[in-house]
Amino acid sequence: MHGRSSFQGKVRVIAISLSIILILGGCSSSLAGKEKSEEPQDPQETTVSEETNETGTAQETAAETGAEKEQEAAAEASLADSTADATSGDQSTSGVSEMTTGADAALFLMGDDGQASDSEYNPATYAISGGTWDILESGEKIYTLADGNQAKNVWVEDDGMYYYVDFTGCLMKNNYTADGFWVGEKGYWDRSKKQRKDDVEPLSGKPYGDGTVMTIDIINYSDDATYAKATLTYSFGSKEEYNVMPLGNSTYLLEYKDDFYTGLLMSVSEDQKTLIVSGLGCTDTYTME
Repeated sequence: MHGRSSFQGKVRVIAISLSIILILGGCSSSLAGKEKSEEPQDPQETTVSEETNETGTAQETAAETGAEKEQEAAAEASLADSTADATSGDQSTSGVSEMTTGADAALFLMGDDGQASDSEYNPATYAISGGTWDILESGEKIYTLADGNQAKNVWVEDDGMYYYVDFTGCLMKNNYTADGFWVGEKGYWDRSKKQRKDDVEPLSGKPYGDGTVMTIDIINYSDDATYAKATLTYSFGSKEEYNVMPLGNSTYLLEYKDDFYTGLLMSVSEDQKTLIVSGLGCTDTYTME
């Protein structure tokens, strides 16, 4: 009995020992697995992984950007094609518009030969019509507008001819107009003479003429209102005085003192030696001795 009991005791010890070994082995395996799962990842491997992710994201972004650019390029190309088609369709209309503008400019600035004219306009540009000519008892020829007022300093178109009415309201002859064109003995524009564009001044304080003398005393070179005084001295001693207003194109208004913007029209020759003065239907020439 004792021997059997000893054997059974040994067997039980061995069985218990095996159980402990198996249990310890299983616990070791579980701990090893847990430690392995909790072991931190290698930083280098993490960086590589992140770089890989970033590269992938960048590639995806680039791809998306490229796709968007391709879509924008396609849209722009489509818009350009549409614009080209629209322009092609409107080409005849825009051409007509440009030709009309060009024709107007040519009529305004150029002569029949297609060359630029000497001036930006000619007397026909602003000429009026619709009024009537009247001759006063004293012989002056005036132009009465449709509203009954008397025309002054204006071009008048009559039967294809262009006449100038001066600052006294009378037809002017043999002198340059305020815009620099010449009118001849009949009072209409003489196309054979070029428009004056120079700006010649009279000589200050020098007598022009013989017998009846015109003297221009320049006072102020900067203020047109008091630019100069003109004195007309007749051979019998009587005098007339005027304010001198520069008009450009070598012409000046000898303004009556008591009547603003009314008076005689004076032009100065290129050599400054001759004054031509027109008003009240008369034109007189004063030449320096």
